[in-house]
Amino acid sequence: MKKGTYMALADLCGASLLKAMPERQPVAPHFLPEVSCAVYIAEDPSGTVCYIGSVCRPHDDDGLASHISEYLQGLPKAQKWDGLYVLPLSSATPELQVRRIAGDVTAWMLPYDRERWPTAS
Repeated sequence: MKKGTYMALADLCGASLLKAMPERQPVAPHFLPEVSCAVYIAEDPSGTVCYIGSVCRPHDDDGLASHISEYLQGLPKAQKWDGLYVLPLSSATPELQVRRIAGDVTAWMLPYDRERWPTAS
């Protein structure tokens, strides 16, 4: 993903965004930022966006890492994930707001691997 694209997605987060992280992250929980709420964008080895997800675990500082770890263990489609982009959100972000941001990001990026897309605002 180009930095400009990431920054446009970061703008969709508004005041909920903790900080911009336009670098591609490895798909390994121990490399991910310690955040409880986030929207993440998964790419396959060709750099194509295959999945967009979100997590909102306001009382778990490792919420994102825990969530991704669960996906890697139990979701077959996660096996094709080759890199992640993270939009880290404040732990005070309400779950409905996290889901709305995920919906907006999904509408922009159109991942190919999604059974049910979140609702965009």
